[in-house]
Amino acid sequence: MSAVLSSPSIPLTPATTVARRPRGWTLGLVAIGSVALVLTGWEVWAGTPSEYYASIALSMSRSWSDFLFGAVDPAGTVTLDKIPGSFWIPALFVRVFGYSAWSVILPNAFAAVGAALVTAVAARRLAGVRAGLIAGAVVAVTPILVAVARSNQPEAFFVLGISLTAYAAVRAVQERRAGWVVAAGAFIGLSFQFYMLEAWAVWPALAAAYLCTRQSWARRLGHLAVAGAVSLAASLWWVAVVSLVPAGSRPYIGSTLTNDPWEMVFGYNGLGRFSATADSAAYESFTPPFSGDPGVLRLFNIQLAGQVAWLLPAAVLALVVLWVLRFPRPLAVLLTVWFATFAAMFSAVSGMHQFYTAALAVPLGLVVATALAVARRAGKTWPQVAIVGVAGATALGIGLAYGGYSVPVAVAQAAVAGVAIALLLSRHRARPVTTVALLVGLLLTPAVWSAVTVAHPNSINPVAGGVSTMSGGFGAGMPGGGGRGAAGPGAMPGGGGAPGGSSAQGGFGQAPGSSGGRGGTDGGGGRPSGAFGGGSPQGTDQGGVDTTLLTWLTQNAGGSTYLAATFGAQSAAQLIVASDGGSFLPIGGFNGTDAVPTLDGFVSLVQSGQVRYVIDEQRRGSGGTGGGDSSDTTTSAQIREWVVQNCAVDDSAPSTVYACG
Repeated sequence: MSAVLSSPSIPLTPATTVARRPRGWTLGLVAIGSVALVLTGWEVWAGTPSEYYASIALSMSRSWSDFLFGAVDPAGTVTLDKIPGSFWIPALFVRVFGYSAWSVILPNAFAAVGAALVTAVAARRLAGVRAGLIAGAVVAVTPILVAVARSNQPEAFFVLGISLTAYAAVRAVQERRAGWVVAAGAFIGLSFQFYMLEAWAVWPALAAAYLCTRQSWARRLGHLAVAGAVSLAASLWWVAVVSLVPAGSRPYIGSTLTNDPWEMVFGYNGLGRFSATADSAAYESFTPPFSGDPGVLRLFNIQLAGQVAWLLPAAVLALVVLWVLRFPRPLAVLLTVWFATFAAMFSAVSGMHQFYTAALAVPLGLVVATALAVARRAGKTWPQVAIVGVAGATALGIGLAYGGYSVPVAVAQAAVAGVAIALLLSRHRARPVTTVALLVGLLLTPAVWSAVTVAHPNSINPVAGGVSTMSGGFGAGMPGGGGRGAAGPGAMPGGGGAPGGSSAQGGFGQAPGSSGGRGGTDGGGGRPSGAFGGGSPQGTDQGGVDTTLLTWLTQNAGGSTYLAATFGAQSAAQLIVASDGGSFLPIGGFNGTDAVPTLDGFVSLVQSGQVRYVIDEQRRGSGGTGGGDSSDTTTSAQIREWVVQNCAVDDSAPSTVYACG
């Protein structure tokens, strides 16, 4: 190995280690994969997917056009508010196995398992088998990653993408070969398809590390330039292709003012996430309010600490250890800049869901595991003692802050961390026992939070530790004292309200589409107030959809393109899922603010017989004769007024349905 990748005090020979201990490595990988699969995949068939995202996977499974564009509805009227990369695999699952809860959730569980295993392999290349197994374990039990992987939210595939990027980046820095740099750039582009601009946050670490390798500047800059071009092409091909398709030959691009995919990616999902730079005249903006205010200590606030902060102080210390022990500079730069960039990004963005921070699992695992392995190989005890001691103290602090079951578990972790420290300092330490104590001292409380998450699934705003029913980000108090039915860490698993049940009712405000404004979840699927509110639970499915209404619409639609129109994509999503892919027109898109269809376009659909019925419980509940909010000038509001003035309520329908045409 090149001199730049070695040190007199820290010989890096992962290949030799692997050859000496193949059985331990293989068994360790099997254990990591098994733990990750149990945590993320157990009873996903009984889960409750986000209906909005479920309708997307279902719609995408029905035609290759909808598959490419990411259509919300089977008729291909409007797209979701993201690049659909994270839904391509779930859509294929639905196409092959049919729609079910497990077919849209299990692919995400597999992605999280893959992320843990790939991170383990990347860490093994950094510092050997011990580093690989610790890093994989960290990723496998990161609470917020487990929570989001048990849902159909589009985050787990992004974490898998950046774990692949990490492996290629490590190979690129170690071997100084253009092929691996280009591969890393391509994986960044793949990750862009999964979660857009967040993927590019890896580039500062990759570029800085590769510039530190010992080779000519021409080679370094040339390799990075080629990798950058590949990364850019892999990132933007979907945006470019969609922008070249005439607007009349594709769905409307969701959450945009101009039906432009560039606006959706760089406006709504880029600058629109930072309220200080949001320009409502140029693009839509959306800052999810689930993670508290931006700031230096944001990752330690009550919304985020239990999700991802357990190893943050230990990781900071681990980076210091790597530099003090003269870990090869390019690799140290890679880990340092990657961790710092992601931590700063999540601390600064104006608003976000807690599950965005799942991406921290990869750099956290790599940093902590590498430092522990390097210290052990160098014969240095103090770094191992310091890292496990800080992790135990952090767990104790976070556990005491949350209360409930977290307190005894955190106390137990701190005690085991003390035992690990004593074993590390003893002359006659038993290595297997020390290793087990070290892992427990690092990961016990986050592992328990991850296990508790299995009993509290939530696909609307996934969070770990049994706090899925907490209002999470609206200034609520400690977990356990949040909204109606909160389960919180203050209760043992199985306590509180129905798992994942109250968040759509009491914790996240009104659902997008029920009015003209923002304020809903990011692709949430919270129960829209304008769909089937009220009414008897008899004749409804588990999602609250009136099955007698579906039957009535099917019998009376008379060959219309759409069984009915409804306001907001989330209202339509319930119907699409409940009807197993029936076509419903989602007026206004995700938040009811998209100009799709226009008023003239809607009237044309009615006159041509493509739309015969319009569902609008909101209007019926408020009197049903117009008026409404005169300040609402969205296309949805204009269509609603037209419907009230030109259509009549069909009294034969089992719910509020306007008959038009």
